[in-house]
Amino acid sequence: MAMRCLEERAVSRDEFQQILSRLDVLERDVAALQADVRELRREMNERFDRLYGEMNERFDRLYREMNERLDRMYHQMVVQTRWLIGALAVIGTVISLLLAIGQFVR
Repeated sequence: MAMRCLEERAVSRDEFQQILSRLDVLERDVAALQADVRELRREMNERFDRLYGEMNERFDRLYREMNERLDRMYHQMVVQTRWLIGALAVIGTVISLLLAIGQFVR
């Protein structure tokens, strides 16, 4: 019975060679796939690094441009505030002069 069970599970030498040759083909295919995956990962890392660098450059340029715009706006606000204060001071002086003149005319 043990011999019969062994014969049912055993393969001939030719079948074993065919299985080995198929396994060799599979092994070469898997090795080729692994090489392709490594190459793809390398290419993707290079592209990611390049895109990451480009994004950083663009964000830096945008940051500089925004700072320049904000600085110009701040400068314009300071200039307009000075003009407003100066104009109010002149109007106040003119009103004071007119009131003083009005006092003397009475």
